[in-house]
Amino acid sequence: MGGASVLDPGWHAKWTRQTIALNAELNVKAQTNVDNKEPKFNIWEVPGRAPEMVQTNGSRASDEKKRLQRTYNGDSKSSSGYPDEKAGSSSPSARPKPAPTKSSKFSFRKALGMKSSEEKADEFVSRLRVDILSEEAGRWPDIAWRQIVSHYQAAVGMESKIASLRLSSPLQYLHLLRAGYFEPIPVAWAKDLSNPLKFSIEAAGGWRGITPAWRGYEDTAEERLYWVLNHREGTTGPRLKPDFISAMQLARQRMDSAVEPPPEYFANDDTCHKQNTSKGYSKQVMPPAYNPVDRPESPNDDTMILLDVSGSMDQEPCRPNYNQYVITGYSRTHQPRNKGIVFVAP
Repeated sequence: MGGASVLDPGWHAKWTRQTIALNAELNVKAQTNVDNKEPKFNIWEVPGRAPEMVQTNGSRASDEKKRLQRTYNGDSKSSSGYPDEKAGSSSPSARPKPAPTKSSKFSFRKALGMKSSEEKADEFVSRLRVDILSEEAGRWPDIAWRQIVSHYQAAVGMESKIASLRLSSPLQYLHLLRAGYFEPIPVAWAKDLSNPLKFSIEAAGGWRGITPAWRGYEDTAEERLYWVLNHREGTTGPRLKPDFISAMQLARQRMDSAVEPPPEYFANDDTCHKQNTSKGYSKQVMPPAYNPVDRPESPNDDTMILLDVSGSMDQEPCRPNYNQYVITGYSRTHQPRNKGIVFVAP
């Protein structure tokens, strides 16, 4: 009574597995729901017009808005709102008398301003097309901007995928377009502590994410990274972020593969021997054999740049002790301290 609660490792492992399974189920369901809301036809195939491309200005978006206004206001009406009398005979007697129409449910709905499902679908598609053109014209207003965006998409390897999204999934295309997924990340965000890439997902007062399958990511930067990895040219299968259990197992396998360094790495004047009290080197995970022959560089290459100059590098090194997936304590290691290290590896 009143004492500190102890976390049971078995229940924690069960909760972790259930959370991972629930995230995967909700991600699939959310992606399916969004796909079902997409138009079932190509919204750019307007009768009598060529398919729309990325606009240089908002002229076509403005023309589209005017066309919609004429469509829903009625082309056969004059500026006063009544039918144009010039279309018929000037003599009242020469005009044919309209046949009496029967009252129907359709005419009643039309009198109340209610629209059919077909009319609502047409209006949704037309509005979606106008929103995309307006957003593109606003984000990429001139040739210089379009060249930057085109070069970025080609360099990352997403040019064809983005064009396919615009054609077949315009609803998701507009959402990602507004989130800035199709253009380079501003340099100013590197020094901005409150930039949109640092929004926490599913944290206290966090963010729900950008993509439909947003559950399981730590922040919006991680979400965008995996979206790019999964939508590049040449991607054979989905690259998912390792869940907590998978990441833990990979870390343990890596620790188990650590061995004593070969004798050719030994040197008496190493800082390790001068500043560290332990005997010899700590166990290391040896790199794979170097292959001097490599394939040509392409946008699909994976490159890792690890920069760590934080204050954590000067802390006392220790290793966590686990009971399943719960940290029960820490044990000291003989790993020497490092400070101000910058490591860059391809």
